[in-house]
Amino acid sequence: MTAAPNTAVAVGVDWGSNGWVTAVRDADGWDARLHPSLLPVWHAHRGAASVLVDIPIGLPERGRRACDVRAREVLGSQRRRVFLAPPHAALNAPTYAAAKRRVEARTDGSLTTQTWNVLPQVRDADVLLAEHPDAHGVVREAHPEVCFAGLGDGPIAPAKTDDEDVEARLDVLDRHGDAREAYERLVAERIDDPPAHGRRFRAGNCDDLLDAMGLAVTG
Repeated sequence: MTAAPNTAVAVGVDWGSNGWVTAVRDADGWDARLHPSLLPVWHAHRGAASVLVDIPIGLPERGRRACDVRAREVLGSQRRRVFLAPPHAALNAPTYAAAKRRVEARTDGSLTTQTWNVLPQVRDADVLLAEHPDAHGVVREAHPEVCFAGLGDGPIAPAKTDDEDVEARLDVLDRHGDAREAYERLVAERIDDPPAHGRRFRAGNCDDLLDAMGLAVTG
């Protein structure tokens, strides 16, 4: 018998270059972890009300997904921040050239190197949901920039490396709970303060943590 989800727990997951950055919001506040794949994320949070992941879930056999087109419309001038998910046949292609041929045969477009580079993470989500049917409906796709646009007053300038734009995102999160203090605490605890030999997070994960928190708030 499957336990009822804990509606007090929301999880946001964003890929960093070194793993899945996971932000968790529950009755006790915020926490963050780094996982090598989505399987341990699911094992750790299968009782959550939602696990929103910044990765395409549910690839088409042919053509493009309506959700990608709609997300691009929402972001307007920043539409290129949403990449078009390829058909499922591209997932197991052995090379970029082979994947590109498969995409071109099934859509009216092609395959960018950016999309090719994230296919391992797309495959990670695809395998998780194929092997764990109970994850369906809990592990769901979401795009951070679309979430921030919906939580706030529209799209935010994309450069999260700029202090002003980080502040703009934190201002949006603060409308839906005290996330600013949590973000600063987690950056200190997970990124800035640990000694190099014991640090799992990297400096570049600050952006990933911010996006993951946006997903958790949305969830």
